[in-house]
Amino acid sequence: MKEYCTDHYVFIYDEGSLADKDIISIAKLQELSFEKICKTLKVNFSKKIKYYLLDSSEKVGKLYGGSDPINGFAVCGENKIYAVYNDDIKCIGPHEDAHLISFIIGAPISDFIVEGLAMYFDEKWWEIDNDYWAAYYKEKDNNLLISDLLTNEIFYKYGCEVTYPIAGSFTKYLIDTFGIEKYLELYKIKDELNSDDFKRVFNNSLQEIETNYWKNIKSIRFDSSILKLLLSDNH
Repeated sequence: MKEYCTDHYVFIYDEGSLADKDIISIAKLQELSFEKICKTLKVNFSKKIKYYLLDSSEKVGKLYGGSDPINGFAVCGENKIYAVYNDDIKCIGPHEDAHLISFIIGAPISDFIVEGLAMYFDEKWWEIDNDYWAAYYKEKDNNLLISDLLTNEIFYKYGCEVTYPIAGSFTKYLIDTFGIEKYLELYKIKDELNSDDFKRVFNNSLQEIETNYWKNIKSIRFDSSILKLLLSDNH
């Protein structure tokens, strides 16, 4: 396998692969993502990230330790990322990097919080803004509640196409409304989150925050036909 080194990464990929062909642009994107994440989270990340670019979801899934294909994952503490890069799937950008870098701040129990921060940096799901997806899914199911999704048991009852963009949208709302410093206070909490944590950190109860969040989301205009088409194309 070949290696390509930058200031903060060691990219590892097969010679002659699409990643080999595109490595300069891949490296540029990841360096920009790295800079944005560190600046936003106000952290210094000194160790280089080993970024393995593989040509299939099956190969990445096998390295993850399962039989199901997956597009990418980060090994926090080891500073490694495994991701698919082929003609159809290009699992690059800030998502997995955000998992690695944020790990030096905290490791929340709630995967809604963990994935929310990564999706905050992604900004989009299938090239559509996270807020639009949140509005779409809330319109489809008004019983969707952030307070429920904060628990992993309920979070995984829904597909990632539902939970990930909502988590990213809610994270953006928290950061935009209360500031990154307050958000990071929440992110550092090691135990299961409850309404008292939100009240203490944000001086607003979880119910108050969620009510205002959904009120803001419901005011968003979006083209539901485009979102439905994307969902049908990706299933």
